[in-house]
Parts: sequence; C-alpha cells; structure tokens
Amino acid sequence: MSSHHIVRDKQEPALLIDDPSALSNEFVDLLLEWSPVVIVTSHALDKVLTWGIKIDVVVARLDELDILKSVLKPQSPVQLLGFETSDLLSAAYVFLSDENQHAVNVLADLYQTRILDLVKEHASQIDSVIYYNDQKWILSKQGRFEKWVTTGQVFGLHPVAQNTFFTSEGFFNDWENEMLLEPIELTAQVTGIVKLQTNNKPLWVVEPMQTDIYK
Repeated sequence: MSSHHIVRDKQEPALLIDDPSALSNEFVDLLLEWSPVVIVTSHALDKVLTWGIKIDVVVARLDELDILKSVLKPQSPVQLLGFETSDLLSAAYVFLSDENQHAVNVLADLYQTRILDLVKEHASQIDSVIYYNDQKWILSKQGRFEKWVTTGQVFGLHPVAQNTFFTSEGFFNDWENEMLLEPIELTAQVTGIVKLQTNNKPLWVVEPMQTDIYK
C-alpha cells in the first residue's frame, strides 16, 4: 500500500474504510494515489494498520477510546472520534457532513451494513461511491448516467424507487422507456459512450472495477 499526505481543501473524495476486504489491494492503492483524507471505523482498524498507510480519522464507540489511544500513537496526529452508537458508518457520515466533505469513496459490506440507505439519505450533501466485492456502486440521483467504455463491459442496474422507467443506449438489447422492476445487467455493444436515462428516478449503477476507475 502507498502512503499519502492530507489534502486540506477537500477537493478529492475522502476514503471511508469499514470493510478492508471490499477491494483488492491494487484498487485501494489507486484510490490512495489521490491523497484522500482516510477515515477508518474501529472494526476495520486492525487490518488497515497492516497496510502501512497514514490514517487521518478513526471512528469508534465511546467504550473503545482508551485502548485505541495507545494503538494509534504511531499514527499521530490522528483524530479519534467516539460515538455512543455501534453504527459507525452512520457516525462517519455525521463527521463527513460536519466537515463539509462533499464526496467520499466507501469500502463497505453491502449486506452487513446500512451503507445503501446512508448514501441515499446523504445524497443531497455528499456524493458517495461504494466499493464492495471489487465492484463500484454509483447512485445516479437524477437517473442519468453516461460513460466511455469498451465493448463487453457489463453494468448492473438496480431500481431505487417504484415506477422507474429507463432507456439505454450503446448496449446489446437496448431498452426504450422500459419499467425497471428488478436488477438487470446490460453489456456494452460499443467502444465509446453508453447512456442510461430514467424518468427522473434515482438508479444504482454497478460496474466491475478496472484500472481506469477515474475515467
């Protein structure tokens, strides 16, 4: 893992780590290249410390603070934040909001946490991208998505709201004003721009991780 320095203007997305196994090391390194503020929940801390990176903020339960102070001495300076709740991802989003952090990349388990709900709850203030199982989950708030891709790239579409209708362009078996009732997969037919559009309803767009994650 590469180290980093703190970016204080908050132009780059923060990196919030709740599940260190959510991404392969090569992809974590790519996220760290942009020198994000690194926020780690306490139950991810032991693993992240083995990476040898600088941690900026640790979010923990109040009853964990005393033991963590000694554990984190080599990381000094580091902010150690204690909360009464055991839902540390929610606590981390409180911190992000208080710090006026407008974007965050999150490593989290989609099935063991409330991360999908948290992203939706904070969508008006914070743009979040979730990484799990080497996939990237993006909430398209207004139902518009456009990206340059290569032929064969696969995207998952997951509805957020009822009565979501979508149109696709650039995929095999494109759809026109089709109701999205359950998750589906689309495969890019073109090397070029693919587009998705809904009737102004939000949409989860899921794509496999690649080394061009910032395109």
